[in-house]
Amino acid sequence: MPFDAHPAEAPGETVAACQDGDPPLISVIVPTFHRPDGAWDAVRSVFAQARAPRFEVLLVDNDKAGTAGDVARSLAALAPVPFRYTVEPQAGVANARNTAVGLARGSYVAFLDDDEVATPGWLAGLMRAQHATGADVVFGPIEAVLGAGAAEPRGYFQDFFSRRMDGPDQLIQKPWGCGNSLLVKATALVGSRPFDASTNETGGEDDVLFEGVRARGGRFGWSQDALVHEIVPDSRASWGYLTKRAFAFGHNTSARWFSGEERSWVKGIASMLRGCLQVLVMAPLAGVLWALRHPRRAWAWDKALRGLGKLLWFGPFKMAFYGQSEARRVERRRAQRRKQADRRASA
Repeated sequence: MPFDAHPAEAPGETVAACQDGDPPLISVIVPTFHRPDGAWDAVRSVFAQARAPRFEVLLVDNDKAGTAGDVARSLAALAPVPFRYTVEPQAGVANARNTAVGLARGSYVAFLDDDEVATPGWLAGLMRAQHATGADVVFGPIEAVLGAGAAEPRGYFQDFFSRRMDGPDQLIQKPWGCGNSLLVKATALVGSRPFDASTNETGGEDDVLFEGVRARGGRFGWSQDALVHEIVPDSRASWGYLTKRAFAFGHNTSARWFSGEERSWVKGIASMLRGCLQVLVMAPLAGVLWALRHPRRAWAWDKALRGLGKLLWFGPFKMAFYGQSEARRVERRRAQRRKQADRRASA
């Protein structure tokens, strides 16, 4: 097949490869932000899929500087399937996902994050489970890969970043996150921008989306064979990250009931009350387990912080992991590196 590759010189332009006229059954979307090495590994793992139905790959860069552009051009030269790269310059995880969905040509959309690597049977496993269950959204297992510098208790962090479930392909009640998922586009991704842009800063865009799927009578499924590995850097397998992330999980649990399509003051207040009870029970337990250096101390700390997040979901307590907040952090790091380079050059 011919390749038509060209540089992404401006936001919104694409690097395209291996394009032809027949539409794919599945559009695999890999959103990325300032993680070109991770994007490379994720997309290469998708290129290596075995026994998968016809699919395309969309790499959406949420860094307005297009930091994944060089990687995308290298991927375009290797692509065995239709591949496109585009830049969504407006920071925010919901913005990136919405842009990708707008470009997707498949009847199904699969999401793989830029810190995940799919096993060769990933797509085939997701599709088998979807056909077997008739689910609108199918999720697969995730196994974390920790670095040598991961914090203790190491087993807790292994579990924290993993997704596991016993049993064969089946319908399930609880939805998971977008990473490692397959969605029926017509029923699960309704509208031109299905992900709620109000979650751009905090994350939780998948929680809001899946609440909408549930409200419309949609069903969720599990694929035991659709395994991906999540590559976890030491900076995330740490107590500092756990503290912020657990609080944010709790925050999103309550905040979604006070905004968006599924707004419910009753459910929101109930979530806050559960959070209060959770803090009262788990915070003292976490203190005792910490003093004893018990392996379950991280679990108790996590639960206490999630409860606190449910209670303090508003105003100054809002946790901004993504969007403009993350973009500003990246810009500050870039500025620091430029200053260091200038100092070395003038020395």
